[in-house]
Amino acid sequence: MDDASPRRHLGELFAALAAMGFGSAYVATSFSLEAFGPLPAAAWRTALAAIAVGTVLALLTVRGRRGRSGAAAGPGPAAGSAVAPTLAARGVRLLVMSTLAGPLFLSSMNFAVAHVGAAIASFVAGLYAVLAAVIAPVLLPERLTARVLAGFVLAVVGTAMLAELAPAATDLAGMGWGVLAAVCFALYLVLTRRWSGPYRLGGLTVALSNSTLTAVVLGGFLLATDPASLAPSTPSAQAILALVWMALVAAAGPILTVASLRRVPAARSAAFLLLNPVTATVLAVALLGERPSALQIAGGLLVLLGMAAATVPGRAGRSTAPGGARREAVRPQ
Repeated sequence: MDDASPRRHLGELFAALAAMGFGSAYVATSFSLEAFGPLPAAAWRTALAAIAVGTVLALLTVRGRRGRSGAAAGPGPAAGSAVAPTLAARGVRLLVMSTLAGPLFLSSMNFAVAHVGAAIASFVAGLYAVLAAVIAPVLLPERLTARVLAGFVLAVVGTAMLAELAPAATDLAGMGWGVLAAVCFALYLVLTRRWSGPYRLGGLTVALSNSTLTAVVLGGFLLATDPASLAPSTPSAQAILALVWMALVAAAGPILTVASLRRVPAARSAAFLLLNPVTATVLAVALLGERPSALQIAGGLLVLLGMAAATVPGRAGRSTAPGGARREAVRPQ
């Protein structure tokens, strides 16, 4: 009974670390955009991440095989497990998750940062925390409450204030890219919660798939259309360091996210993503000199309030059983 609390706290820690890493990536993106365009930056970031994750996964696989050598082979499926998912079933779900969190989210996020800056982009794209709570009841056995709906309304109003309520003077394209990024990552969060356990999609597998798919899709597109953009003549040292940090976040973020979603409900995990825009804003002010207007600051606070209302559970939410929502049964495909 008591072991549920350490499990929950560990899931919350993983979510917080992922959120702060994602928040710092917005600022790192601004530095990388000094030398690279939005798509080349995303391609390089994920290519480096894929190499790092692939190396770790290969080493762990070799080590696991050595550990099993000489030992008697155990039963195939885990005792009491449901029907093992087919390779095709796992592959389709992994492709959907990786498309959402990979090329769609990262390219949209980079375009948002390029248009409206790291701080504003982080709040708009950070709407995925609210959207995940709204979408979760459709795909998961989690309830849609009045608090979630109220939080959604607050977040929408806050986003309008971030746009300074003046469409003619606002970069609506940048805001649109941020909203698209939010929708993509919200779907990714919910589907990860639904599929990662039943279909045996671990954090390393998801991280490798996200990074590889993005590097292949965006890198291939740029090689065919604008190969020179992948190798600017004189990239600054800080742009290179920013890409390395973004690659680290791209590698570790999905691992931490999957680990969190396996321990706590999607809405609870999303609550800690409040740290995402906060981290981005603090770093943007300190390192980039960005200065949101008073109206934008008020809008950002409304977004945070909406995120908190939609995702931080009350007493009823804290009584959720360990592991959160009921997992989807795996059926033969």
